[in-house]
Amino acid sequence: MITDEGSCSGPQVRYCLKSLREQMAARQNNNNKNCCDACVNLFFPLQAESELYGIRLAEQSERLQEAEKHSEERGQRVEELQRLLARMEVESSVLKEKMVADEAELLQLKAGGCAELEKEVAILKEKIHQLDDMLKSQQRKVRHMIEQLQNSRTIIQERDRVIRDLEEKVAFLEAEVRNVPQCLNLTPDE
Repeated sequence: MITDEGSCSGPQVRYCLKSLREQMAARQNNNNKNCCDACVNLFFPLQAESELYGIRLAEQSERLQEAEKHSEERGQRVEELQRLLARMEVESSVLKEKMVADEAELLQLKAGGCAELEKEVAILKEKIHQLDDMLKSQQRKVRHMIEQLQNSRTIIQERDRVIRDLEEKVAFLEAEVRNVPQCLNLTPDE
């Protein structure tokens, strides 16, 4: 049985098939016992194929839910990394401004030989260099996470397509099962 949301689970498929068998058993008691072997040969393969597609559909639905969960987690991680990247860029900018100001002050005091100020400028340059390296590393990580997120979305879209195909096949098989003549002489396999 396919729900309004378009998803189908294994128990729902089994319930649908059980219900179909019960209906067919009730109808057979009211109809005469003359039934052709061709009807029986048509019903069983359709029933087995319908069950197989129902199981596949349930498995694909579970995989899709897992992929969506991973995609959301990666999306959150990308957002966190982007915020961290923005903070690091601000800090780098502040340090660069401080370095420029300190260099200007150093030039003024250079005549007096201010070694401490030169040392502070060297430390600031090293910090800026380290921050630039960290910033580049974080940018690579963010790009990698974005690529992974895009790959996950592609996988989810492919699984959505597979699920739609399976749903169409299940609907087709259910329609064929409903068209099986009412004169089947079957006992339900419970």
